[in-house]
Amino acid sequence: MVDAYYTTDESHYNECLEKGAIVPKKDWYGKRFYVEDFLAGDQKYMFMFVNDRYSIFDEDGEDKTFGFVLDAELLVTESNALVGPDLLNEYRSLINECATFSVQQNPALKNVQLIVRGVLAGAVTEPGVTETMLLFRTRVSELQNELRCRGEAALKLLRESSEPLELLVNVASPSTDA
Repeated sequence: MVDAYYTTDESHYNECLEKGAIVPKKDWYGKRFYVEDFLAGDQKYMFMFVNDRYSIFDEDGEDKTFGFVLDAELLVTESNALVGPDLLNEYRSLINECATFSVQQNPALKNVQLIVRGVLAGAVTEPGVTETMLLFRTRVSELQNELRCRGEAALKLLRESSEPLELLVNVASPSTDA
């Protein structure tokens, strides 16, 4: 069972080689996070893709992806990595569901998409955004607990799933990186 960590930043790749360890980039944007991942609290993880390799090509068609191949089962047993599907689409749907619920609870809000845009922009002073974010944080935790696992359950999922999976290895949050 293999896992992959990739980067399109050659200097980051070389830094990992020099240190003899994969080190996350300090800028969380460089970790291929989306706002939804950040809202869900996933910025504390380094994401790795199981049995998959992404390639990013430049305008000349040259592969600009650098990466490492790792033992996914070892990451689960030694690093207590989480295993599960990529939840980005579920996060997006959940934000919409929470915004819809906020409008249902307060019809004066009227526009679900304005609330969704406010959530994604962090505009907590906009009507309905704070309520939607609070509901999202509660529900996203339930979703993560349902679809991600650790330990023996994670090993079983790695061995038996034919669906794309990712490993999430806990790292220091970007705000605490020196």
